[in-house]
Amino acid sequence: MSLSRRQFLASLGGGGLVYAFRLAPGAEARSAARQAQVMDLEEFDCVAVARDVDYTEWIAFSPDGEVTVFTGRTELGQGLKTVITALVCQGLDIPRSRLTLVMGDTDLCPDDGPTTGSAATKMVGWGFWLACGRIRSDLVQRAAGYWGMAEADLEYREGGVGYRRQTGVSVRAHELGQGQAVLMGIDPQSASKAGRAYVDHAIPNVNARRIVTGRLKYVGDIYLPGMKYADWLTPPYHPRITQIKDADLTAARALPGVKLVDFLRRGIVAVGDRYSDVDRALRAATVWWRVPSRPRRLDVEQEIRARAKLVEIIEKRGDVDLGLAGSDLVVSETYRTQNTAQAPIETDTAVARMEGGGTRAKVWASSQAPFIARDMAAAYLKMKPRDVQVVGMPLGGGFGGKISNPVAAEAAAIAKMTRVPVKLLYSRRNMFQLRGAFKAACLIDIKTGVKADGTLVARRIDSHQDVGSGTVDTYAIEHVLTRLYEAEWPYRRAISRGTSYVQNCFAIESHMDMVAAAVGMDPWEFRRRNVLYPAFVKLIDACAEMIGYDTYQPGPNEGIGLAVVNHGKQMGAVAAEVQVDRAEDRVRVKRLCGAFDIGTVINRNTATVGIRGAMTWGIGYALKERVQLDGHRTWTTTLSQYGIPRFSDIPPLQIAFLDNYAPGSPRGCGEMPVIPTIGAIANAAYRATGIRCYSTPLSLGPDQGK
Repeated sequence: MSLSRRQFLASLGGGGLVYAFRLAPGAEARSAARQAQVMDLEEFDCVAVARDVDYTEWIAFSPDGEVTVFTGRTELGQGLKTVITALVCQGLDIPRSRLTLVMGDTDLCPDDGPTTGSAATKMVGWGFWLACGRIRSDLVQRAAGYWGMAEADLEYREGGVGYRRQTGVSVRAHELGQGQAVLMGIDPQSASKAGRAYVDHAIPNVNARRIVTGRLKYVGDIYLPGMKYADWLTPPYHPRITQIKDADLTAARALPGVKLVDFLRRGIVAVGDRYSDVDRALRAATVWWRVPSRPRRLDVEQEIRARAKLVEIIEKRGDVDLGLAGSDLVVSETYRTQNTAQAPIETDTAVARMEGGGTRAKVWASSQAPFIARDMAAAYLKMKPRDVQVVGMPLGGGFGGKISNPVAAEAAAIAKMTRVPVKLLYSRRNMFQLRGAFKAACLIDIKTGVKADGTLVARRIDSHQDVGSGTVDTYAIEHVLTRLYEAEWPYRRAISRGTSYVQNCFAIESHMDMVAAAVGMDPWEFRRRNVLYPAFVKLIDACAEMIGYDTYQPGPNEGIGLAVVNHGKQMGAVAAEVQVDRAEDRVRVKRLCGAFDIGTVINRNTATVGIRGAMTWGIGYALKERVQLDGHRTWTTTLSQYGIPRFSDIPPLQIAFLDNYAPGSPRGCGEMPVIPTIGAIANAAYRATGIRCYSTPLSLGPDQGK
């Protein structure tokens, strides 16, 4: 049975001690450890929980000596549970057996926003480490007052406080709290002594054994007595531009095993004893649709040129026209990317049931944002948020696509309508065609002026679609103008892994090689000359050493390429070696090497696994991934049609970590390695063939270059 937050706090009795802390830049300066606000647990329940947007993480010391961490974040497969475990166990000097981690349960955890891979580690994970340092200081101060002694004679150890000249613990944390809650502010990116004191003990992934043995439960593994299955009818057109005119559901409702086929909101849902019953029912439904009025033909570049509107100046420095006019050489190019999908292996899934005679709802959801899911479900059900509990389960992939997805709300609405527990499973087809949210195809116009000695002078970038990120803070250029244009599309746009860094870095890094060629410089040396930060030079040199650039002797149709990126102070360089078969239009990645400057590496095991996965994703973006669609509908229905990388596509990968730019705090690495991998592969293909690919996925067939 789950506990409400009030029930949890009551379970601590009079001897529990809870630390609640707000994670925000500058919060530490506003709330010093010795001035932390203290209240009793009952007041904390009434006040702090109501303001849990401010006090967003909890560490509780219970009378039995156990420590429980409560966070609203969820495990995406990025190793957040491992990271928090490593940080808290070391930070509080306790064994893993004494730590319990509660994640993503809206009845038990505070709301600390949606979970994204890199931000979760650098903000939440590191915030816990810094909080542990503050907690240790606070407990020593409390013990000094408790005994009337000087703090210098005491030290924190093993979840309590003892005398410096004696071993063991003399007083446990919960004894110093007596039913209190301590509120404090933490700046998760502050460079403190506590931050520099962290040592990576390389603990293995805490979920590893459960994952490989199948004991880690995902939403799809949940079964409730009397549970039925559900899915939606797939629309034949983009959901944004069509709606149902009429439907005959008689045949579908008459099928054995089918409990319900009916309208719900703007769609048709089927519920049955088995998922196969649901699928048969949806296929048996006869539906008439309003045909979209827009043209079926979709020429992305033509529509962008005709309809895109300037929405933002991303960067403006100097006078670009003056800089271009004063350059010895100007190179102007246009690059294109295709629509891509988040394509998680686990489709959108939720299990829901009504409780308390229909007055409450409980939902187990594949969600990166359980509190957003709770609020959406409450709105669907016309309930108060406190009457809906969402349990955020481990995800089989999210990549931004499970932050605001309505699957939890939809499952709850179906459970209320049918009065039985329901498991809503999106088919793969519906993930592409009904969800229909894609990282937008981009058109990137880029013009660069350069001196004959290879010094960059001016650059103008017009990036069409997405959010315009990834064009700044990599190269030192005196005159810069970067503009973002957008146009409306018949399908939904999605922000997914790497946002528009992916598209813009592909264009910029491909263009850098072309500018280098125009001035007759080695592209690696050209980057060394023009990067904004010296740390980039060390990253480039590390990649050169790993891939053997100085002694490389390419075989037929082989080449090596490089790309770099600054992804929100996460800095990386990737080198790729490829072999091209133009007759079959096939690029095979033979090797990938990556050097990354991400600050303190909290857990090298999880960071390495995450980077390997991200670089593999970069292979997909470069060579395979594309959603096929027109102005009326999405034609892609399966992962095999979409084209994610297979194990046979993954080459040997070598990874190096450098910490030169901002030591002392982590900056994450979940998305960043995806981004330069694409440009590195494109540049390697150019070196192998002499043909520049101006669009992704790369095509180097025999007709290219004619």
